[in-house]
Amino acid sequence: MSSDSIPDYSSVVSATGFLRPRASRSIPDFEDHLVISRRILALLGAGLSASSGLPTFRGAGGLWQTHDVKQLSTPAAFEEDPGLVWTFYLERRKAARNTKPNKAHEALAELARKKQGFLAISMNIDGLSERAAHPPDQLRFLHGNLFDVKCTRCDLILAGEAGDAAIQSIEKLMTESKSPKLHREDIPGCPKCQTGLLRPGVVWFTEPLPPGTLSSVYAWIDAEPTIDTMLVIGTSAEVYPGTAYFEAARKKGARVAVVNLDQEDVGLLALEEQDWYFQGDAAVLVPEILKLVIGKQMASDGEASHT
Repeated sequence: MSSDSIPDYSSVVSATGFLRPRASRSIPDFEDHLVISRRILALLGAGLSASSGLPTFRGAGGLWQTHDVKQLSTPAAFEEDPGLVWTFYLERRKAARNTKPNKAHEALAELARKKQGFLAISMNIDGLSERAAHPPDQLRFLHGNLFDVKCTRCDLILAGEAGDAAIQSIEKLMTESKSPKLHREDIPGCPKCQTGLLRPGVVWFTEPLPPGTLSSVYAWIDAEPTIDTMLVIGTSAEVYPGTAYFEAARKKGARVAVVNLDQEDVGLLALEEQDWYFQGDAAVLVPEILKLVIGKQMASDGEASHT
């Protein structure tokens, strides 16, 4: 066979022999699509808050004070030692309170104000999207909120000022205690059922996701026959329900734009040539790719804060 008849695969095959990513890196092309998009769905992960400097408690082998973080984040752990679990979550709450929303949080909040057909689904519990003034009716939380409190037995949920008051009472007990951690008898009981204990208002490992939230998201998805754009920010979306939302949006015609620090893995999400993959810091990239909708000034502010 002559060399002229051998197909040239250099544009799609890398030196390692793997297929190169196919998704576009063109911000202008994405901007053109976003401007005409009416229904936009976003899935937000931990990478969204990375630039805010929020500790993940996953360093040092996933340990916190010699304890496995995942082992502390279960109903069984709370049943065994509620004081220890509360001590851990009070530290996480303090860390979240000491950070600020970054420009990506703010840009998404502005996108919600500019596009009424935008819904963001957050897997974060840090409260930063709320503090960025993201319209609450355009934001859903899959994993709860560090600043909420709920009962171990009944359906009581204390949010907002009520949640803050409950947590502050626990913090006061810890401050006044001579012990480095709380004990079971320190944990307030439920004011509603009088039998359960107050616990952090987050979804722990082994627990189901909130059915009301899931129903609300799917109601939004099913409300109209099309979804124009899906944003996947700071997450690989490789586990349920992220994969399910991706597939649902795709079936309704959505083009997908991913923003992540990691390089594109062609084995995940199955991005196509019509999609986009932007690798880098969400706090820089998100304002940049949304600037035609949210305004160039916000995008410029985002770049300035990271130079």
